[in-house]
Amino acid sequence: MYTILIAHRDIAFAEQLGAVLRNGGYRVIGCPGPWPPVERCIRCDVGYCPLTEGADLMIYDPWLTALNAQGERYNLALDSALAHPDIPMLLAWSPADEPDFGTLRGIRNLAPHVHAAAHEPVALLRQIRSLLAPVAEPTPVRELSLTTSR
Repeated sequence: MYTILIAHRDIAFAEQLGAVLRNGGYRVIGCPGPWPPVERCIRCDVGYCPLTEGADLMIYDPWLTALNAQGERYNLALDSALAHPDIPMLLAWSPADEPDFGTLRGIRNLAPHVHAAAHEPVALLRQIRSLLAPVAEPTPVRELSLTTSR
């Protein structure tokens, strides 16, 4: 069974998304992001996140941020995408947020394996299945002889 991490500020949206994914046969891990007043992510403190380490696919709030050790705000979706270029990532805007394709473009410029999540449950499950499908080995091409027999 594949495990999907949902890291989102909108808890109600994340729970709805999680229900769709569980009904689709996936194990779901939730992360609401860093909590005030510290607003730090564990990756910033210890160099890895146990939640992302166990995920086969990640779904992130594109505006989820944390503070680094210097107190500067950084984007957690980008941070996780760069830390795990081998794990597919989808960015999901909650219905309360307007999708920002500039943010998507900015993240994709540095992490091309990140995509916008489909909005409809059936389309989202199809998108996830496609991203998690094992890459098929190419069929070997037989060598063709250029000589003809008479």
